[in-house]
Amino acid sequence: MAIVRLALRGRLLTSTATGGLCHHRDGAVLVDEAGRLSFVGSWRAARRRYGGLVRDVRPSVIIPGFVDTHLHYPQTRIIGHATGPLLDWLTNSVFPEEARFRRRAHAEAVAQEFIDRMLSAGTTTAGIFSSSSPVATEVLFSSLAQRGMRAVAGLTLMDMRCPKALRVGRETAMRASRKLIKRWHEHDGGRLRFAVTPRFALSCSRAMLREAGRLARDHELVVQTHVGETLTEGKETLRVHRYADSYVDVYHRAGLLGERTVLAHCIHLGRDDWNRVRDTGAKVAHCPDSNFFLGSGRMRLRQPQRRSVAVGLGSDVAAGRSFSMRRAMASAYDNAMCLGTPVTAAALFEMATLRGAEVLGCADVTGSLEVGKDADMAVLPLRGTTADLDQLLAELVFDSDDVAVQGVYVRGKRLAPQASKS
Repeated sequence: MAIVRLALRGRLLTSTATGGLCHHRDGAVLVDEAGRLSFVGSWRAARRRYGGLVRDVRPSVIIPGFVDTHLHYPQTRIIGHATGPLLDWLTNSVFPEEARFRRRAHAEAVAQEFIDRMLSAGTTTAGIFSSSSPVATEVLFSSLAQRGMRAVAGLTLMDMRCPKALRVGRETAMRASRKLIKRWHEHDGGRLRFAVTPRFALSCSRAMLREAGRLARDHELVVQTHVGETLTEGKETLRVHRYADSYVDVYHRAGLLGERTVLAHCIHLGRDDWNRVRDTGAKVAHCPDSNFFLGSGRMRLRQPQRRSVAVGLGSDVAAGRSFSMRRAMASAYDNAMCLGTPVTAAALFEMATLRGAEVLGCADVTGSLEVGKDADMAVLPLRGTTADLDQLLAELVFDSDDVAVQGVYVRGKRLAPQASKS
């Protein structure tokens, strides 16, 4: 058999591409020299194939690394700043902090904190908004490259209705984006990818949105943005973009909706909007903790589900109050219960892993532990020793006390917060 770089033994839980969960109370994964999974299954079967050194992590559970489909790098230090609903919060908390990212030293310091906190939460893949500063965005990509994480990230586009310190004109932003694409898109075999990232329609002129759509098409890029987060935001968007029939239509007319589009929040969408999301193949980043914190409302998960629209979970730091996708799963459960449409722990686990990878366009290489995929994994300690799958899922999804992640791997390489490195 192929040379084994890493062998882990422990409890094993993963979603699968064919549907359902694969669970082994005593399982194992083998990782080859290229960082791909060469075996996933029971320890007994692994032992027949491999007799070398094994890292035994029992009674911890080996799972796919979490996939956070939506969060903001320059908001790392303002978690918990409760300064009103969305538009007030942006003005009072977010924009002043993001203006600080014009300074490289600040951007570099926060980038390391940002990555540390994702790794500490067991996140291996993320969809990231940078600031509008090309310097800070270069810092972000450079830090992600050095630390070994998988990410889709982009320069946040804003050419109007924001402080002067954050406003970047269309030509300057497109020139900077093309430079970042040339330097970072598909870096390290696709581990890092560039995303076209209009903050939202309120901060972008129609010309900026059109140029963003053209850039995404020309380079086949992920598009990530916000839509339908609050009623006030939606009304203001249509006041500014009077040519559009709806908030979603603003993006559609700019050529920004398609199979590589990730729409965050999607709380206040009508039936026609949801049908357009379905028809264009766009995906959804569901951010329930953020929605609770800002009082934005509750996304009805049944709307995308009944249309077979892919949905992943986002922490949405810093409106989201934690980098933990376990908290995001629990918040999504609470959101669904409040709406009278319960969702299972198994479905939430899938949303935080495989479905999240589907949303970000990388489910062919990550999001589940399956032979041939990259070995992107997290090892989580368990409080109990139950053999019952439902109880295991309940602990992973609903245990409100964070437990330190025992190990995080991308392509079979162990990553660690800098403070944890020996």
